Amino acid sequence: MAYTGKHTSAYIRNKNKKKSGVARKILTTVCVMLGVIILAAGGVYAVFHHYYSKLGNVNDGNDRYWLDDSGGADADGDSAADPGTVAPVVDEGLTSDGSETDLPLVTDEELKDINDNLEGVRQDYETGAMNIMVLGLDSRKDSFSGLSDSMILISINKDAKKVLMTSFLRDIYCKIPGYKSNRLNAAYSLGGIELNKKTIKENFGITVDRGVVINFYLVMEAVDAVGGVEIDIDKGEVWAINENIESQNLEVLKRPASTDKLPSGTSGPTLLNGVQALAYARVRHVGTDFARTGRQRTVIMKCLEKIKGMSLTELTALADQFLPKVRTDLTETECASLLMTLTQVGDYEIESMTIPMDGTWKNANIGGAAVLSINFDKNAEAWFKAVENTSDGE
Repeated sequence: MAYTGKHTSAYIRNKNKKKSGVARKILTTVCVMLGVIILAAGGVYAVFHHYYSKLGNVNDGNDRYWLDDSGGADADGDSAADPGTVAPVVDEGLTSDGSETDLPLVTDEELKDINDNLEGVRQDYETGAMNIMVLGLDSRKDSFSGLSDSMILISINKDAKKVLMTSFLRDIYCKIPGYKSNRLNAAYSLGGIELNKKTIKENFGITVDRGVVINFYLVMEAVDAVGGVEIDIDKGEVWAINENIESQNLEVLKRPASTDKLPSGTSGPTLLNGVQALAYARVRHVGTDFARTGRQRTVIMKCLEKIKGMSLTELTALADQFLPKVRTDLTETECASLLMTLTQVGDYEIESMTIPMDGTWKNANIGGAAVLSINFDKNAEAWFKAVENTSDGE
């Protein structure tokens, strides 16, 4: 039977209505899906923003970067704004007259050579990595003032799929912009994250993009929060650990000196609580400062291993407790980008190195303080090759 024009038009209209109905259903479905995605994204952002807002910002003007609360006076009574030579900024266990070091004072000629090395022109080492300096403060109170006891530069190279953790030893003798030459760990105490960045750039040609600051006494709380950490203790370290525990008890925790001390015969894998783990990380009189930075990294890695096994509820509680005790100049966008990178970190190569490297440094006694005189060019070049995944032949 042949369709008339009238019937054909009605058929087409009905067909178009059906198409229109299907289109509306598809459009409605798409809109609903988009709405769900937007709401979910908004929820994720709200959660992320909630936790980012807990972080302390180093630029909020609330933190001071001096050695104590007496207007910046250091161990020798000099103003932090006029630090003089290396001697005024001293660390625990080292007096300005050098009584804790048996190194002979450098001669005038040796000092000239060292200072000439500091004045050397260095190239800038620009890479595709984002460089974040993590500064751990060995402050005797819950504050963000003092010397940077631990300096670990975390370099994240997305192109090379590599993360490089570089420990800078605190006793490196270097130029500090705006001040006389000093130990590297003095830079933060004199000018915070920004001066630490400038000092690294001035001496190594390495651009530090952002910084994160923690009070190393936060380690006590963190270790306790994850249920303690198991550390392989050498029996030769026990006396030094107990010495640190005693000072922490008396100076910080205000409790009996013997609380939490390790038995004298302790050795091998040992579960440490927060006070004991921090005391272990602070050991400086057993081995070199290289060994000390190794202990610090061990405690941090052990904590991270514990965190990996935590539930979402436990992680949320941990974030609520500790994020407010961290200071950073990372922006919210940068934190979000880093969070996305962390989800892929399983595919990244993770390496570590220490500056100075073997064969690039020597001990020196300048102004009564034990310091490390290093070859900046060799160390900077080695760092660049490591972060960029290049070899000597490339």
